[in-house]
Amino acid sequence: MTTDTANAGACPLCEGENQCAIAKGEAPQQCWCMSTTLDPSALERAAALPGARRCICADCGAIKDAG
Repeated sequence: MTTDTANAGACPLCEGENQCAIAKGEAPQQCWCMSTTLDPSALERAAALPGARRCICADCGAIKDAG
């Protein structure tokens, strides 16, 4: 859930638009992240950042192929 209201629409990893439904004032169930699997390492990197927590974007959250 997004808790940084000043910058809620920006991904904490790349600062790009995160397309967060909550940041747009919509129901959490409408968010893109509710229908996909996010890369656990991206979530860990975002959680380790200091300060407020924000949603990551689809590009940063995408599971990358190993090969």
